[in-house]
Amino acid sequence: MKKIKIYFILCIISFSLFTFSSFAQFSFIHITDLHIADGLSAGTYDLNGVKFKQMLDAINNMNTKPAFVIATGDISHAGEYGTDGMYPSLTQYLYPTTLTNPNAGEYFIDAAQTIPIYFTPGNHDFRTGNLPPLSNSFLNYYKAFVAPDSGYVITYQNALILCLNSGYDDLRPLWEDTNYMTPEGSGLTSAQCSWIRNILSANPGKKKIIAIHHPPVDVAGTKPDGSPWTGTILDPGDGSIKYNRTTLLDICDSNNVDIVIAGHQHMNVVADQNANVVSENWAFGTRYIQTAACMDLVYRIITVDTSFVWVSTPQIANITGIDSNFLFTEKIQLFNFFYNPLLNKIYIVNNNEIVSKETNISIFNITGKQIISAQFKNQNQIEINANFYAKGIYILKIQTENNIINKKLIINK
Repeated sequence: MKKIKIYFILCIISFSLFTFSSFAQFSFIHITDLHIADGLSAGTYDLNGVKFKQMLDAINNMNTKPAFVIATGDISHAGEYGTDGMYPSLTQYLYPTTLTNPNAGEYFIDAAQTIPIYFTPGNHDFRTGNLPPLSNSFLNYYKAFVAPDSGYVITYQNALILCLNSGYDDLRPLWEDTNYMTPEGSGLTSAQCSWIRNILSANPGKKKIIAIHHPPVDVAGTKPDGSPWTGTILDPGDGSIKYNRTTLLDICDSNNVDIVIAGHQHMNVVADQNANVVSENWAFGTRYIQTAACMDLVYRIITVDTSFVWVSTPQIANITGIDSNFLFTEKIQLFNFFYNPLLNKIYIVNNNEIVSKETNISIFNITGKQIISAQFKNQNQIEINANFYAKGIYILKIQTENNIINKKLIINK
């Protein structure tokens, strides 16, 4: 009898160890707001496209590889623009580089195709242009080039992840929301809410995550550099979703959703359902997490184990080791500019014939302080030594006789 008891106990222990080991800890990367081709051009050296490539290089160079990557919306800057929504500027950096009507998870960030990347659409993916912002209420090119435009589920070990479409630009009634500069996403239909509720309630033992572009709870956080975000948020629904926002909050609460990851406002913040700012690993309810933009090289690491979903503080991609001969360039009407990290120089090139009238060039740091001023006159190229500038984000201002153009410049040393 004693031997039987010991054997029985050992069997229980072995079964427990097997059950635990079958759900090993894993991590994935959250990025958002890629804004591919924000100059409404799908050139090979689209600036935000190259920053997306830099992000992928940084992820691929991590010592501990993530299981996958999730990108929550605004994949293109205007996803219904032109004949392809400019998505080839994205897919050229993925494997395989071209798919037709791809299913979720068919793209990978590495040549060995071991790390899939999943997408959800954002309001910019519905846009047909930006001056003024014009939008479709449907997605053509996103589903043709990137991913399904409807909600879908990722199941990985003990985690259940719902990827949602939060819709096109829409506005709440003026008596509810006077902040027309920050439109809401059109939101979720009743049928979508029922689908979400049914999926979550059918998986009571899973760690539950929702990936969506618009934040269901919107509160002010911080910019990528850690300074306070200074935009306008009238209430937690401002810049969120127009239809069924509170229904989604109730679904998350009643089904013990661990985290909701979002973007849209280009800031970092974590809040509870009541719009209180909380820490990344607050443990008393659903955490509503915003991550700043991939175009600012920001990401988060989400780690899932058997007991909790852990969220990192915002990270800035380490792009050390990227091919220093890779020049990132963006066309600015008559001009190209690029920074060569090998020579540590900024080049500004006039694409037309040599101009006799002056064109003024200024570079400002993120505080607005002008750090250099130069001029085109009877020449077609300016070369600026960047040795004296710290690594970071700068604003390049080009003033011609007829135009003033402001563009973001990143110096990486």
